[in-house]
Amino acid sequence: PFDHLGRPTEAGRQQIMNAVNQPWVPKEIKDIVNQALGFVSDDGDQSMIPENAPDIAQFAWPTSAQNCIGGHSASVGSAFAVAGPAALPLPGVDAGQAAFVFTALGTGPLAEQQNTGMHVQWANLSNFTHGTTALGNTGINPDGPSTISGVANTGRGLVVAVLSGGLTTSTDNGSANCNFAPTAVVFDVR
Repeated sequence: PFDHLGRPTEAGRQQIMNAVNQPWVPKEIKDIVNQALGFVSDDGDQSMIPENAPDIAQFAWPTSAQNCIGGHSASVGSAFAVAGPAALPLPGVDAGQAAFVFTALGTGPLAEQQNTGMHVQWANLSNFTHGTTALGNTGINPDGPSTISGVANTGRGLVVAVLSGGLTTSTDNGSANCNFAPTAVVFDVR
């Protein structure tokens, strides 16, 4: 259901739209899903992706936080995992590790004072290790949108991970606490 960049294929998009177009699904949910699909389904120019770019695993669905952009509008959150070894995201990821990166689209930079936290709970189904990785400011997108990341010593194998929590963004009026709905991913660490 996903292409090589982790975006839903046409069949995947159709399945998602069929699910959210049920009469009992609230309009707000439909709006969030439509906005998210518009972002992750962009078939535009991909020449900006470097030839040696690391393999990423996009989290299964984008997430959303209300009152996040400027303290009054919703933000769509996008998350992905990078299995090591990889040079990106900086400072890089070693073999047997995974990096998790989360971006709150449409927001300004991270606030200096974080009033909430985001973490990834993960389990390696191949070696039965598990843990929790806190995401924090590692200097990605210093001028916004707000982006946080963290590295986990997962070991090699099939990893399942759930991201939850939030971050605090800078706004013209101070800051906004953005609490995002959970999302999940399954990927292979080399």
